[in-house]
Amino acid sequence: MSKTIAVAGLPGSGKTTVARLVEKWGYTYYNMGDIVRSEASRLNMPPDKAAVLLRLNNGKRAVVKRLKIDVDRVVIDGVRSLEEVEALEELLGEITLLYVVASRRVRYRRLLERGRGDDPLTYFHFLARDLREMRFGLAELLARADYIVVNEGKNLEDLERELAAVL
Repeated sequence: MSKTIAVAGLPGSGKTTVARLVEKWGYTYYNMGDIVRSEASRLNMPPDKAAVLLRLNNGKRAVVKRLKIDVDRVVIDGVRSLEEVEALEELLGEITLLYVVASRRVRYRRLLERGRGDDPLTYFHFLARDLREMRFGLAELLARADYIVVNEGKNLEDLERELAAVL
């Protein structure tokens, strides 16, 4: 297993849960979404608009360029494109990419329950967000994934056992 694990997947798939479980194996946790939300706050705009603007103005590697990594073993939550993976590889060496999947029904329910400010309020907004995320490059990451983790309703212990087999 490489020293850098990147976690990708559509909103509500369980990326953060998976990344936080990986953290337990001695990896330092970084969240790409935190960078976007910080930029959104600075620009006084919603995170979805800031994510698009950040990448349009600064390129698809813009979020990675803002990461301040100063440790050897890292897990990076929320990679969105092949360009971001390539930027991480240039910065940190070999990357192991975990792609987390769950059905639309499960992901939508999770986002409604999570209640974060940038979560969609309607099913239409949920689908529009999926489309935007796919346009960032998530479909290509599925093809690039080293491991695909199905997170369709497992309890944390089952999910942790599956990750232990990978790690």
